[in-house]
Amino acid sequence: MKTIEIKKIKDCSSYIGEKPKKEHYTVLVKEPTIFTSNGKIIAFYDKLPEAIIAKAKRVSSTTEANKSWRLGTGVPTISSVFGSVPKNGVRAHSCKPAKRNKKEKQNFNLIIELATELSERYKSKMPEKYKEDLKTVKEIVNEDYLIKEFPFTTFNANKNQIIRYHQDSGNVKGVMSNVLISRQGVSGGHLVFPEYGFALAQEDGYYSVFDGEREIHGVGDCKFLSKDAYRCSFVFYTLEQMKHCDSYKKEMDKEKEHYTQKNINRYKTFGMSKKEFSSGKWKKENGTK
Repeated sequence: MKTIEIKKIKDCSSYIGEKPKKEHYTVLVKEPTIFTSNGKIIAFYDKLPEAIIAKAKRVSSTTEANKSWRLGTGVPTISSVFGSVPKNGVRAHSCKPAKRNKKEKQNFNLIIELATELSERYKSKMPEKYKEDLKTVKEIVNEDYLIKEFPFTTFNANKNQIIRYHQDSGNVKGVMSNVLISRQGVSGGHLVFPEYGFALAQEDGYYSVFDGEREIHGVGDCKFLSKDAYRCSFVFYTLEQMKHCDSYKKEMDKEKEHYTQKNINRYKTFGMSKKEFSSGKWKKENGTK
């Protein structure tokens, strides 16, 4: 595996929100590479065996969550969330397993297998950092939301999404992101790190481990060359908000309380008791069938 010593060549904080451009990098990394800074490994890029890549392809071709056509390419974008998710105060009032875990059980099991492979390789290449990340995650996240011995709790399958420059500010500070690519019939879609002047080709079956919370990164334009073309990135990470999660039982009690209070407020709106509301009296009085 090749080793490249890297250093920041410019501040690109003003790039956040912009599209990555070809002139933002001079080196395109296409082969397995270890990245060092002052002799210390800070990231790496490698390829998985074909048998493992096949599992990623199965998930890429079958997951169906949150489909949209916003890219304007004629190719649908899909984002599926697996693992554990925190409350967000709007639609999710408690921390819980992601809905996809049950709705796409076979895909979830495949993603766990992918996470196991990435975790083992991360541990092998950066043992001290892996140990540090795992310790951090275990210290701040309730054990009910930990999955095996992974330094990440949440997994996204992002299909055909072209992401502008950003930092993963919602992630736990200092804990590495693991990103695996499954793709076919696509050109472009490189992962660009403008402050260092390089990009990862992100060909099919390649994965990268880097500090997504700290480093500015984004995905360059893709060209979809056939009807069945796609580019799917599997992102493995831990959200900072997971540290606010109580035990699963306590979270479920909170959710029950939330919806109980919500229903009470609905009864009060119509000036009725729970029994009257449940009988459908409010529909009759409001001319609703």
